[in-house]
Amino acid sequence: MIVFSTFTKSSIALAVITLIHATPSQAQQREAKTAEKSNDIEVISVTSSRRIKSLTEVPMAVSAFDSLTLERANILDIEDVAGMTPGFTLSTYNPVTPQPYIRGVGTNSSSVGDDASVGVFIDDVYAGRAGGFRSDMFDIERVEVLRGPQGSLYGRNVAGGAISVITKDPTDFYEAKLKTTYGSDNLMQLQGMVSGAITDNINGRFAGTIRQRDAWVDNIATNMELRDQDNQSMRGKLDFRLSDNTKLMVIADYSKDDLHGPGARTIKNYTSVFGQAPTTGNAIDKVDMFKDGNAKREIYGISGNLTVEMSDILFTSITAFREQDYSFEDDLFGRYLAPAGLALTNDASENSKQITQEFRLQNLSNGPFEWTAGLYLFNEDIQRIEAWDSSIMYALQGHPELLSRPIWDATNDTTSYAIFGEGSYKINDHWNFTLGGRYTYDKKDFSNNATGAEDLLGFLQENYQVNAEKSWTSFTPKVTVNYFTNSQDMLYFTVSEGYKAGGYNGIAANKAMATTPFDQEKARNYEAGFKARLLDRQLSLNAAVYFLDYSDLQSFTTDLDTGDIRTATGDAEVKGLELDANARIGDGLRLFATLAFTDSEYTSFAIDPLVVGNTLARTPKKSGSAGFNYQWLLANSQTLDLRTDLTYQSRIYYSVNNDAVAAGNSHALLNANITWENLEGWEISVYGKNLTDKEYASHAFSQAGLGFVIEGEPRTFGISVAKMF
Repeated sequence: MIVFSTFTKSSIALAVITLIHATPSQAQQREAKTAEKSNDIEVISVTSSRRIKSLTEVPMAVSAFDSLTLERANILDIEDVAGMTPGFTLSTYNPVTPQPYIRGVGTNSSSVGDDASVGVFIDDVYAGRAGGFRSDMFDIERVEVLRGPQGSLYGRNVAGGAISVITKDPTDFYEAKLKTTYGSDNLMQLQGMVSGAITDNINGRFAGTIRQRDAWVDNIATNMELRDQDNQSMRGKLDFRLSDNTKLMVIADYSKDDLHGPGARTIKNYTSVFGQAPTTGNAIDKVDMFKDGNAKREIYGISGNLTVEMSDILFTSITAFREQDYSFEDDLFGRYLAPAGLALTNDASENSKQITQEFRLQNLSNGPFEWTAGLYLFNEDIQRIEAWDSSIMYALQGHPELLSRPIWDATNDTTSYAIFGEGSYKINDHWNFTLGGRYTYDKKDFSNNATGAEDLLGFLQENYQVNAEKSWTSFTPKVTVNYFTNSQDMLYFTVSEGYKAGGYNGIAANKAMATTPFDQEKARNYEAGFKARLLDRQLSLNAAVYFLDYSDLQSFTTDLDTGDIRTATGDAEVKGLELDANARIGDGLRLFATLAFTDSEYTSFAIDPLVVGNTLARTPKKSGSAGFNYQWLLANSQTLDLRTDLTYQSRIYYSVNNDAVAAGNSHALLNANITWENLEGWEISVYGKNLTDKEYASHAFSQAGLGFVIEGEPRTFGISVAKMF
């Protein structure tokens, strides 16, 4: 059960901060702007090209979600965004280590020596570590998902694509909002925002959210309830107008999670292996585990974005510091394999600090040539202690005093810099040509002190202490040609490359493996697409076809038969088609749909040739979404807004060997939200997620013919009441 007093104290503090300086009249202005915004399918502007442009003008595959869509679709985090974006999947080993994949490219490891293949940026600041971005999405201006390699303008490790989260800026007029939600499993959430002028030259904005929810999974072994929610997030922004042409935006954010049993796993195929039903009876809300497990996370961040307009040149400097502390304990096998004498837990604690600095120059003229150039600096220090503990196996043999717990105490210091540039020339009213490139240097200083050899499962074959370092370099070019028709529809063709640095295995079995780096990833993408406005510009239709040639794709693999844990590399090819459509019918009805067909396969895999020909992990062949939004205009300027979304994903494999017992079956999820609001700033919403109560996997792995599955969230309902001031 939730400790109500803790929630109440935090809620009162957040409410008091939010209500200071609020006035009703600005709320009405805001609602009027929102209504105007929601009537236009072409209103979304994006900064995916580092310039503010309409989504229809950008010659790349981009999905964008504005603040109204995020709220009406009840999007809480990046995982919800994935379901509505073609070619984007996100699996969750536990909430502090999410695994985003775009077009089959991602990373399934959070080891100290690994990096992500999909870059996540928060207000133009790169979040280097897994879990450094999976916070509540409240008071967000826009989310952009860039599909395919973004090698020229974006930072490091964007071989698969990039996710850019843009939070709302301070306003020069006062506005505030309070929103409270109550839902299934005793969900209680309070969100607050206040924004306005502090002095003549300083505007400020503060936003915060508190969310708590009871657990919904029972551990029959410990009689504890697992998979709860307990999150606090806050963000402050100060906008300093230093002069007529100089502006400084200072942003600070904080987030904290404290979760019980987030990695609770059910069991599949148990009856086939053991000839009897499991103790949990195949229920998705019951598990049988020796340990409940936990996950804790704290994220801190501060950044300064300085912009100076110098005649026809805009200078931008973004300086940022981010720190993350997280820990988890995960019972991987539970008591399911106890009859075979097997048991295994995994726990880790990590601290990561990063400092980033980016300098950009770009022209502001309205001439035919647009250019952007810059320098990027990155330093990250990671300290991680991780253990793979099979000591329970001794207890099962009658020797609870014995330990089988290898521990890796590892550090990794990464230094990276890049110079980049991109220029676009308007040849005439129809043709544009863009050329860009980025040169990146990465160096990793790695150390590891491994103790506890030899363990029962052979994860650590010898104790060792190592120090190693290696550097990688890469030039990633981009060439784009796009054509505008007389009606301003666009066709484009682009060739781009992406890169991710190599690294070291932070949990290697022996000294030789620990000092052997794995190779860097390289991706080359060939893509053609169009963006059209049809039927008197009431229908927006975007499409892209692509071929992705991938070299040394890094995949984290575990073999319990040999105790071999490593980041293996292999080559792959991915071909796909992506569609994105929006239509406005009359004044109140909007229809939308996405569709992705993805054909992926490994073309080489050195450590296991049987993988060749398999589908890439976490890459469904088909995925998509469809829905509608209808708004009724009621008496006295009231509105009623209904939104329904259906998301679909075909069968997905969570391992490179495509083990069927741990695959995620195809499924469709139905969500709905209905909102009433008036011009006095009141808003009442009722929502439902997974309305058909579909059972599906959000993560899985296999061992000994069994599938260990983290189940997706069941059907939930909730009601929200909000007030704009």
